[in-house]
Amino acid sequence: MADYDVAVLDIDGTLLDSNYHHSVAWSRAFDQVLKRHVPVARIHRAIGMGGDRLVAHVAGDKVEQEHGDEVRGLWQKEYDAIIGDTKLFPYARNLLDGLRAAGLKVVLASSSIPRHAEHALYLLNAQERAGAWTTSEDAEESKPDPELLDVALEKVGDGRALMIGDAVWDVKAARRLDIPTIGLLSGGSGRQELLDAGAVAVYDDPADLLDHLGEALSVDGPRVR
Repeated sequence: MADYDVAVLDIDGTLLDSNYHHSVAWSRAFDQVLKRHVPVARIHRAIGMGGDRLVAHVAGDKVEQEHGDEVRGLWQKEYDAIIGDTKLFPYARNLLDGLRAAGLKVVLASSSIPRHAEHALYLLNAQERAGAWTTSEDAEESKPDPELLDVALEKVGDGRALMIGDAVWDVKAARRLDIPTIGLLSGGSGRQELLDAGAVAVYDDPADLLDHLGEALSVDGPRVR
């Protein structure tokens, strides 16, 4: 196995099946504010970047300037209404256990607002499975800025880190810190786009990664399952 000391994991779309719920919640918020439809597919492509960036990325700078805070407020309410429908991917908890058994410290790098993160942390039993975690309150800049990853690593100490995430934004943030990323397809991103963003390996979901964990932790270059 590679000499990794820390595994930094994204939550939404990586461990929790929530990306499409977020996409629907954002879509409903845009519909209410703009009175016109923003394609959900376009929104989904932006899931994984911070909510402070998503409005402008999806709908343009003018919408952000005039309605950004209103859209974000409505998105929170819409997601609150369906968060109970989100579930962990199969073997998400086992993946954390497997990483710890391999000798890595586990830290969860979530950019969710605290009350949304609490749902996933509870399902993961994070108190027992992770050394630390983050929320949106831990960093001023959101993904693809690497600040949140820096904060996550500070919480568990120095060492060679590996990122595990489902979105190109995870890969881009980690690359800025020279951290290799294993991509998962569970959030809806494509294999090639994750590789093109710089992922060193791509697996289907937490279960697939767990089944090939020894291989994944020793990979030296791009690998696709």
